[in-house]
Amino acid sequence: MIAIPQPAMALNSEDAPGPHYKMWNTWEIPRSEEPDHILKWTATVAKSAPGGKLKALIINCHGSPASLGLGKGISWGQLSLFSNISGLVDEIYIVACNVVSFTGAKDGNLFCSAMAKTAKAYVYASNESQTTGLWPYIPYGKIDGFEGKVWKWHPDGSNELTPL
Repeated sequence: MIAIPQPAMALNSEDAPGPHYKMWNTWEIPRSEEPDHILKWTATVAKSAPGGKLKALIINCHGSPASLGLGKGISWGQLSLFSNISGLVDEIYIVACNVVSFTGAKDGNLFCSAMAKTAKAYVYASNESQTTGLWPYIPYGKIDGFEGKVWKWHPDGSNELTPL
């Protein structure tokens, strides 16, 4: 388990396998939700948090290289929306399958780098399928460990492998 610093917000896609994460603020996102509204509401929540920002944002959804199945979907065309949370979130944890890749138009490395730069936040993501395994319950303020290699992107867009 990874302890997430609070205040944090979990964005759980309603169709992501459970158990879902529970943070200081938790939102079950329907598939009909527009990415613009998701990120604007996240900014509103961040501004209302103690200290006026979130220490972490958890994105829990289906994924594929350079694509997140959150609401109606987030891919290259929606990355500019992360400017809504610029300076309002310290870290973004993407718990979604296979987001990281290193080739072609669906280069997840460049996608996560652009997200980190736009949000001015650290971004964590993996190159493998994610699962909560046999955990019947995930405690408040925690996420289960990542599967596969995990990269950390810095707000300047650079990255490094991390032991998460």
